[in-house]
Amino acid sequence: MKIAINGTYIQEQASGLGVVTDNLIAELMNCEPEQGFNFALYSHADRLKKRYRDRIISVTAALSPDRGFSGHIKRLLWYQTILNWQLQRHKIALFFSPASEGTIFPSVPQIITVHDLIPLKYPELSPKWQYYYRYILPAILKQCCKIICISQHTKKDLITSYQIDPDSIQVVYNGYDRDLFFPQPNRKILEKYNLERYLLYVGDMRFYKNLGRCLAAFDRLPCKDCQFVITGKKDDFFYPEIKRQTEQLAAKERIVFLDYVPTADLPGLYSMAQGLVFASLYEGFGLPVLEAMACGCPVIAANCTSIPEVGGDSVFYIDPYDVDSIARAMYQILTDAQLRDRLSERGKQRAKLFSWNKTARGVLQVFEDIISDRYTHPIN
Repeated sequence: MKIAINGTYIQEQASGLGVVTDNLIAELMNCEPEQGFNFALYSHADRLKKRYRDRIISVTAALSPDRGFSGHIKRLLWYQTILNWQLQRHKIALFFSPASEGTIFPSVPQIITVHDLIPLKYPELSPKWQYYYRYILPAILKQCCKIICISQHTKKDLITSYQIDPDSIQVVYNGYDRDLFFPQPNRKILEKYNLERYLLYVGDMRFYKNLGRCLAAFDRLPCKDCQFVITGKKDDFFYPEIKRQTEQLAAKERIVFLDYVPTADLPGLYSMAQGLVFASLYEGFGLPVLEAMACGCPVIAANCTSIPEVGGDSVFYIDPYDVDSIARAMYQILTDAQLRDRLSERGKQRAKLFSWNKTARGVLQVFEDIISDRYTHPIN
């Protein structure tokens, strides 16, 4: 049974959604022999072509997000035109897109994955993508045999925003790289980045990530022997405002912007931190929470959206809109060693519930359900 996987949106250097897709594809390929499926991957990325040489159906690099807005437009048009011809030509039985992209008029059963609805929630961040999510995505969703969501919260968002039948949506949680994220305490990571005792932030600087309130909370702490370390690219859009806020704080000398950090360094940073601060106002999943728990790092996290689904009872929850709530959690994490140890142990146990293999098997079960004619009709 030949199943096509959409990889046209994956950039040459994977980040964010690309990393998630890379891990999922690798696990699906590993499961291929035992499931009796034959996977084909639509992609232009050279690294994927080298890795899956006999599974690639090559597409033009003009479809890549690396080409900017023109790449997105060409890719969306490709879905609606050439893709259906390609699916028939290669005798594809099922088309799977691990992103919120697909065709309005599928020639074969179609499944897509929805990670979040950020362009709808924060249209000012995605002035062009909001129109895709308002007008095109709903039409695609109605032509899917099944929709995969990465959290119950995203599923609820889909139902509310698009009036989708709940039975047509399957929740399959993300995993994490178990070979990379595990406790790795190593003082060399402190020397490399000139760090001492610190709280850690991992993520970008978009305003809904709530970094501004986290900085304000850190500034209120009576503890003066701690740094607040921020990973994430110093972009031209959000970093200048965050930097301006930082310059107004008394604790500005103890706030460290590391800029982009190689993925290989993240486990060490998690492992040596007093705690991760993740007070995001909106998440489709919340991968840094899972990565930190796997490394034994205590986690302070927002009590909203999908984050409690990931953290369970292993996280110190805060009200992300309340600076005092964030500050109190920071103070307790920094001053209570027993609390840190308790959260660390709970987090490591919680992380064992997630893996990319488990994610892949959840996706494969959806494939099997569709192929066995349980979900062959388009969503109404």
